[in-house]
This record gives sequence, structure tokens and C-alpha cells, in this order.
Amino acid sequence: MPRKKKATAEEVEGSSINQLGDLLNQYSDDHYNFKEDVYYKVSTGSLILDIRTGGGIMPGLHRFCGINEGGKTSEALEVVKNMLTKVENSKAVYVKSEGRLDPEMEKRTGVKFVKNAEEWKTGTCFVLECNVYETVFKIIKALISDNPENIRYGIIIDSVDSLIPKGDLEKDLDEATKVAGGALLASKIMQRISLDMCKGGHIMILISQVRSDIQLDPYAKKAFKNTSATGGNALMHYANFIFEFEGRYNKDLILEKPNERYDPIKNKILGHEAKITVKKSPNEKTNTIITYPVMYGRVGGNSVWREREIRDLMFENGLLTKSGAWVTVSPEVIEQMTQEGIEMPEKFQGRDSILDFMQENKGFVDYWYDKFKEVYVA
Repeated sequence: MPRKKKATAEEVEGSSINQLGDLLNQYSDDHYNFKEDVYYKVSTGSLILDIRTGGGIMPGLHRFCGINEGGKTSEALEVVKNMLTKVENSKAVYVKSEGRLDPEMEKRTGVKFVKNAEEWKTGTCFVLECNVYETVFKIIKALISDNPENIRYGIIIDSVDSLIPKGDLEKDLDEATKVAGGALLASKIMQRISLDMCKGGHIMILISQVRSDIQLDPYAKKAFKNTSATGGNALMHYANFIFEFEGRYNKDLILEKPNERYDPIKNKILGHEAKITVKKSPNEKTNTIITYPVMYGRVGGNSVWREREIRDLMFENGLLTKSGAWVTVSPEVIEQMTQEGIEMPEKFQGRDSILDFMQENKGFVDYWYDKFKEVYVA
């Protein structure tokens, strides 16, 4: 009996390729290999935050946590506003599970909110007023899974802490609630939607509070405070970015007269320095602390104080230097501004006098915004 001819390496490789192809076709409903990757980045609204995070927010799950008045909701809506502006065929869903939507929010953020399904058109944000865990995620799952028009969704859940498992709604207030019931639900839900979110080009921002744990070290001079976000470990595991927003303190306030004490009449608050700790990131930025200036009273989603951001970045890159009370502009900046037709003094008295120049010369701000973006956020 003739010996069977041994298969060549090419034949073996071809056989395995055919086998894998057949398996992928057989289980096509259970994997995403045949789906095209949808990838883009959306600006956070802050140039400094965009630079520090490698270009902004990408499709997938993200978590914004922190104490009250830290700026979580405003930043989430800023991301969604930029997504609706930049990404074609995009819509947004804002799940409001706690309280009512402030009418001023639309004016301040520049996001067009609608509450009727008939008005939910491309570029608008539907407000879903619901606090039932299962219902919220069933609606989200249906939208992103049954999506023949390839709509890119920007979804905000504000907040995860206010969502209630459906079974708990029927219990009496004094009846014991299942321990970690919400966390268990979150784990199951994230398993079902996380890959859909990334592959489909959707962005979901989960807003939650943080708990403080005071840890005592007998050898430390003072107690060490550690924070942990609510909602269980699943939300942390599936999130791409986790931003922890710090509260506003007196030291963070930007005053009309920075060297004097706050006075509601004589020395008003103009804004504050927002502070974010990156608790998790996909680009080696974990544990980075980022600050950026916010200006009060602006509308249309322009609350980030761009002039201050440009000034701070110019100092950081050696384009401006301070010696005593005077700030010197580098010859490189003078030369480039001359080419742009913008007259600029070589020196300014004080850091804030540069802001006055910037507010009078919008072309200067636009030029350096585009320049920094080109170099750092390409």
C-alpha cells in the first residue's frame, strides 16, 4: 500500500485558514470580525485635557466620577456636543435618573435637548427620564444593536448611583435590599454592550459619585484619604477612561483681582481651575492630574477659558517667560505673529495683561490654538 504523501507547510497553513474561515461564517452572529471598526476622537472641549489624554475621547465606555459640583455633567455634555458637531449621522441620549433637567443647561452647554421621540433628529439629544436599571440598558442595547442606519450614539447616564433594580421598586422602604444588586446588574449589562459600543462607534459616559475612605497610618503625619467610585468593579473594568473630578475650593477660584480676597461686589469670581485625576486610561496617562480653566457666564458650550489655556501652554513650552513682574515673549512668537499681521509687544507687565491682549486679538488665540492642536493632538 503506497504511503500517504505528507502535506507541505503551505497546504497545512491553507487548511487551517479555510477551517477558521468556515468557523467564522458558521458563528457570524456571535463575533464582530466581519464588522468594520469605527474609530475617531472627540474633543473634551479643553485643549489641555485633549493634549493630556492623547487627543480626546474615543468610542467605548467612559466613567466620570467625583463629588457634587465637580463639573462631571458639564464635561460629559461638552463631549456629546462636540460629537454631535463632528461625527456624521450622530444622535445623543441623556439619561436623567436624578432630579429634573435644569432649563439653563441647554443654554450653557449648547446641546439641543428634546423629550419627544418625533423631535429626535440628527444632532439632537433625547432626554430619557428613567431610573430603572434594566429599562435604561434595554433601551440602550436595542438602539445600538438594531441600528440599520448606522447611527453613532453619544449616551450619558446621569447618574449610575440613581438607577434602581426593578425588583427593588416593589419592596417596602424598610425591606432589606440585596447587597450589591446594582453592581451585579452592571456587570451583566457591561458584558452585553461593551463590545457593541466600541465596534459600533458609540460613546457612553457613566456619571457616578465617589466614596472617601480614610486610611490611618501610624507612621504618617496625617490621615490618608482614598476615594473609590460607586457602582461596582465592572464599571471600572470596562471603562476606557476614568476621570475623577475634584470639588471647587477657594484656592481654585479665579478672581477679578487675584491678589485680593474674594468679595461678592468688589472682587467677583470669574471662574475656577477644574481639576481631574485620570484614574484609568488606554494611553499610559493613569494617575495624571490635569487642570484647566473654566469661565463662568459663557453660553453655547464655551465655558473652557481658551485664552488662559493658550497662555498656560505658552509658558509651559517656553514661548513666554516670567522674570519678576514682567513677562517676555520669545522672538519666535514675535516673528510668527508679524507674518500673520498681528502686532505684539515684546513684554507684558504681569501674567493677566497677556489675557487682555488675547481678548482683543482673537486671531492670536485661534492661531496658537490650531498650532498646539496640530503639534500635540494630531
